[in-house]
Amino acid sequence: MTAALAAPPPEPDAQEGGWFADVFAAAWNGLSDVLPGGNLTMLGILFALGAWADQASKRKKADGPAKPRTPGSWKTPFITLYKAIRSLVMFVWALIRFYGGRELRGPARSTATVWAAGTRIRKDDDQAVALGSVAFAPPRISLIKQPRRAPSLWARKVAVWFKTYRGRGARWLDRATRAVLWAARVTGKGWRAGRTTARTLRNWGCWPYAARALVRVAVTALVVFAVAPAWEVWALLVAVLATAALGALLPKMVPTEPGDDVVYGPKLWVVLRDDLKLPNDEPRENWLQLPARLADETARIVLRLPWTYRGSDMEKESITALMNSRLPGDWVGRFSFRGEHATAVYTHKPPPRPQAPAPEPPAAVNIWDPKVQEILASLGPDDFYLGQDTFDRPIIQKMADEQNSWALSIGSGGGKSAFLQWLAVQMLMKRGTIVVIDPKMVSLTPLIGIEGVHDYINPRAPLDMRASLEWVEEVLNARNFEKKIGRRTSFPPLYVFLEETNHLADILKEQHSADKKTGESAADPVWRDVASILRLGREVNVHIIAVFQDLKDNQFGGVSLSPLFPLKILGSFSERQWKRIMGTQAEMPPIQKKAGRMVLALDTGDITRIQTPYAPWNPELTKDQNQQEAYRLLTAYYKELRATHGYTTEALYQAPPEPSVEQPPAFILAQSRDAAPEGRNGGLEGVTEGETAGRASHDDAHVTLSGAHVTPARDRLRLIPGQGQQGGQEAAQDPTAPPELLTLAEISRRLGPADGVPKYDTLRANKTRRDDFPQPTIINGKELFTESQIKAYYAAQEKKA
Repeated sequence: MTAALAAPPPEPDAQEGGWFADVFAAAWNGLSDVLPGGNLTMLGILFALGAWADQASKRKKADGPAKPRTPGSWKTPFITLYKAIRSLVMFVWALIRFYGGRELRGPARSTATVWAAGTRIRKDDDQAVALGSVAFAPPRISLIKQPRRAPSLWARKVAVWFKTYRGRGARWLDRATRAVLWAARVTGKGWRAGRTTARTLRNWGCWPYAARALVRVAVTALVVFAVAPAWEVWALLVAVLATAALGALLPKMVPTEPGDDVVYGPKLWVVLRDDLKLPNDEPRENWLQLPARLADETARIVLRLPWTYRGSDMEKESITALMNSRLPGDWVGRFSFRGEHATAVYTHKPPPRPQAPAPEPPAAVNIWDPKVQEILASLGPDDFYLGQDTFDRPIIQKMADEQNSWALSIGSGGGKSAFLQWLAVQMLMKRGTIVVIDPKMVSLTPLIGIEGVHDYINPRAPLDMRASLEWVEEVLNARNFEKKIGRRTSFPPLYVFLEETNHLADILKEQHSADKKTGESAADPVWRDVASILRLGREVNVHIIAVFQDLKDNQFGGVSLSPLFPLKILGSFSERQWKRIMGTQAEMPPIQKKAGRMVLALDTGDITRIQTPYAPWNPELTKDQNQQEAYRLLTAYYKELRATHGYTTEALYQAPPEPSVEQPPAFILAQSRDAAPEGRNGGLEGVTEGETAGRASHDDAHVTLSGAHVTPARDRLRLIPGQGQQGGQEAAQDPTAPPELLTLAEISRRLGPADGVPKYDTLRANKTRRDDFPQPTIINGKELFTESQIKAYYAAQEKKA
């Protein structure tokens, strides 16, 4: 028994498993000795081979049933061996692709190479690209780097306070601020690092092949380290080495933004391909080349053109418009049809060359400057000095011939009043008569009271303004008649200022609508008189200077006044006003909202920019004080000029109509003296509120209660005319004296509903429309009535009713 156990085992029978079993056993034992891991590695290989064989069988089933083979064929072992070897080769190739960084299935999904990262390759879809190029084209952006926005004012103030604070707790505040700033910086860096890491991992398909291979090697080594204790040292060493090598490729793994050629190229090519009539399968790279950065100064877009492209101006403009509408920036193309290939090369549009600043008129022209006074002294009879031009030269314009009358369209703050006052200075030097019609009441205030200046500045008396214009027309007709018969050939100047002409037209139209009789035209006839003056005034030295806020002919009763002013002076205007007034006759100059900065525009298209003279202001005084000082100096200057140069009434024939006495507005007339001393209906001291002085008077000549203590000044303020005067009392009205003639406005002010007399508007309407209205007495062109006439007329009307 012992000998039997000690004897070696018998040799296995070679015929028991066959020669295939012997070869398999020899291969198994040889590979297990050579390969690390021994039997474990061999089992893994067998498992992989089985998996590949299973997939191959599934593919065969999908392709269709295999042809039946004859059992027991001599080809069967070779086919099995071929499949095994093929599966082994495919497995090795898969390992090579896996650890070479390639995609395991399908083609490459990016343009990456072994050592360089790439961008994703998107499947070309003509329809989607076409839609993207038209409907979803990226918005045009400026390629010029925008300046960094400065911190807001409050942020700068807080920063300055933190830096300069030296009070209690400043040290702890400084430490806390530093800690907050450090935490903010660390948080920002961590956030940016995490965001970059996430973008890098998400961009796995664009990594270089070497980076992907190292990551797979490191992961495999860690798996082997975890499951195979015998290979722990080697697996850990491989993982460390692979990770270290991966660090060198880390910068290339960070994703980069796709270039402009990738973003814009496919979308632009779809449209260009149709415009150039190229086949759909033509590759873009052969026809269109875009730079990676369109913002580069040297960026060039090269477009190859087909031989059939004719290159007409319309076709060139079409392609250029397409480039500028789809690509950021402004591009200009240079087309070349010589050589082997016709091309269009687009480059950035060069920035405009800096132009020298246009000359400007002087900032100010002082009317008291000796040079200005010297120019005034040298002016001719028809010359007017208007100001200095862009070359600081004096501009002198004749108010005669075609430019006999001027139109001014000057907005608020443009220096209109100062310019009119400057023209009045020169009119007084020419011994001219000046008629001022100004419903605004303030522009020519310094001229009030000057000899030879007739002011009609009460907007509540439109009849006075109408009468003055009718008087000017009568003077014009008389002068033309004298010139026609040869009695007189020269006339002294007559100047008419129409200030705020648009507002004046509204006032006169309202008055004409109230006064016109049945059947009369609604158009105000006074503007036909104005048009007549504009047409015929140059022959007899009659001029109109009309000032408009808005020169529109639809306000003047259908009379077109704009063509009758060949010279227009504009200031502080808008683009809309310039186009309406000047049309396309002249190019609009730069708009400048500056006092005294004006433009002389002729109908011929000549444009001259000037700075008009005006009195300088004292910066130490307020605006109102400066205005009062300027008015005082101008009034004194006007009187001096009139005294120096004289004044003549020659060829006026009759005095102009006297303006009616201006009455205070109704609010001032109705104001109680208890509220202000200007009122007229206050009660007396010691008298019940509401009683008048007349009702409270007694003791014959006394108007206050007996023993009442009233100061003489206050007693005088509360007296009704004709009462309470002892010495020096006005004499009673003579009963034999003729009745006083008054205007309807004055009668309406004196009488009221208590006397049976309606308001002024009703009086004026009744006078125009009723034939039985009392006949007026006309003196100097004014219609005057007596109080008894009006009272008797309305008393009779009341009885009839």
